[in-house]
Amino acid sequence: MAEEKFIKGAVSISRFEIKRYGYGLALEINPEEVECRCFYEPATTGGTPLTEPELLGYLAQFKIKEGIIPEALASLLNFAATAQSVSGLLLARGTAMIPGEDGQVILAVADDLAEVKPEGGAAETMDFRHVQTFLNVDAGDLVASIRPPGSGTPGITVTGKIIPPQGGAPVKLELGQNIRLSDDRQNLLAVASGRVCFRGNAISVEDVYEIDGDVDFKVGNISFKGCVEIKGDVLDGFFVKASKGIKIHGNIGVCAIESEGNISFCGMNGQGTGTIKCGGSISANFIYEAVIECAGDVVVDTEIRNAHIKCLGSIIVNKGGLVGGEYLALAGIESGNLGCVTSLRTRVITGVHYGDLEELNALFSELKQMVAEFGAAPKDTVDLKEFSKRRAAITGRTQEVRSRSHEASNPKVNVKKKLFEGVNITLGALSENISEERKGPLSVIENSIEGGFRFLGMTPLSFKAQMIEQTFVQQHMLEEQRNRSNIQEDGA
Repeated sequence: MAEEKFIKGAVSISRFEIKRYGYGLALEINPEEVECRCFYEPATTGGTPLTEPELLGYLAQFKIKEGIIPEALASLLNFAATAQSVSGLLLARGTAMIPGEDGQVILAVADDLAEVKPEGGAAETMDFRHVQTFLNVDAGDLVASIRPPGSGTPGITVTGKIIPPQGGAPVKLELGQNIRLSDDRQNLLAVASGRVCFRGNAISVEDVYEIDGDVDFKVGNISFKGCVEIKGDVLDGFFVKASKGIKIHGNIGVCAIESEGNISFCGMNGQGTGTIKCGGSISANFIYEAVIECAGDVVVDTEIRNAHIKCLGSIIVNKGGLVGGEYLALAGIESGNLGCVTSLRTRVITGVHYGDLEELNALFSELKQMVAEFGAAPKDTVDLKEFSKRRAAITGRTQEVRSRSHEASNPKVNVKKKLFEGVNITLGALSENISEERKGPLSVIENSIEGGFRFLGMTPLSFKAQMIEQTFVQQHMLEEQRNRSNIQEDGA
C-alpha cells in the first residue's frame, strides 16, 4: 500500500478535545502536522486523573504515532497525578521537510587584484586602492558553473504521512555578450578576453572599460583584460593594467601603467619613479621624469624631460625638445631640440636593442665578478682550466649578442632646431660627446670612412643611416678608383 502523502489544507490547527470525569485533555497538531502539543486541566469536582492506557488510546485514536516523546508522556502523567495543569506540552515531533537549495552560479575566476595573505601569522594590511574586483578571463576560459536546484528532503508528520519535498528555485540567468553555455548546459564559457561583469541576472564578458572621471580612491587600481579608457587623470599611487590598450584623456602622476597594446595620454610627471611598460606604441603631449619601456614608438608632441626611455621603435618629439635623462631607441631618435644650455646631462643611444645591451651588461658583470673571485682565491685552490673554460663561454656569448642584427635598427639622430653642446650620442657602438652647438635641421650618423660622426642635412628617419652611409662609401670607392686611374695615366 502506498504511503499517504501530507497535503497542507486551509485549517491552521487541528484540535482534538476529550472531556472525562476528572480531567479535560486537548491535543493540538500544527498546520504542518510535525508537532503535537497537549493541554491538560484537572477537574475541580473529583474524579480520576488521566492514566497511561487512556493517553496511549487517545494517541492511537487520533493516529498520532510518529516522533512520540516518552519523556513528555511521563511528564504529562506526572502532572495529571498531582492534579496540575499543563499548557502546550510537546508530546510528539515529526520530521520537517527540508526544502532543496536554490540553483547557484559558482564563479571559477579569481580577482586579479586579490593579494596573497601573509604567511607565518604576519599582520594583514588593508589596501585602500583595491576598490573593485577584476575577474579577468581569456577566450575559452571557464567563467562559472551552474549548480542545479536541490530536490529537497521529505519529511513525515506525527500522523505518519509523508511530506513531499519542495525543490529549490532554478537559477535566473541571462547570457550577455561574449558568454556561451556549454553543451551540457552546466558551464559558462568566455567567447572573448575581458572582465566578467554582473548586471542583475545577466552575466557578460566585457573587453572595454570606461571610467568617466579620475582613477582615484573611488575607482581604485585597475587590472583589465581589454581596453581601458579614462576620461580624467590617474592620480599618484595607482596603477592601471590593460591587455589591449589604454587611453587616458588627462594626466598621469606617480603611477604604474602597463599594457600589451598602445598607450596614449596627455602628460605624465612621474617624479623619477612613475613607470610605463608598453607592448605597443606610446603617444603623449609631454613626459617628465618617468621610466618607460616600450616595444614600439614613443611619439611626444611637446617635450620629454629627465626621463629614462628605452624602446624598440623610434623616439620622436614633434615640437619641443629632448632634455636631460637617457633615451635608447632601436629605430632612431628625432627631436626639435636635443639637450639644453645648462649642464643637464642628456644621453641618446640609437641603433641598439636594449635587450641586447642589458644582456651584454650582465655578461660583463659576470666576467668581472669571476675575474675578481679568481684573483682573490688562493693559488692552490684555483682550477685554471675551469676558469679558462668559463671565461671562453662568456666571451662566446658576448660575441653572439654583438653579432645579432635587427631589421629595425637605425643608428641615426635627427635634430630639427638645435643640437646643444655636451649631449652624449651613441650610434651603434660609436659614442661621442657633442663639443659644439649645432643648428638644425640636421641628421647625425656614423662616418664609417673617416671615423666619428657625420652631420648632414636632415632626412626622415625612414631613410636609414646604413643606406645613407652606403651611398658615401660607394662614392668614396669611386673617387679612389678615379685617383688610381689618374696616377696610372700620369705614370704612363
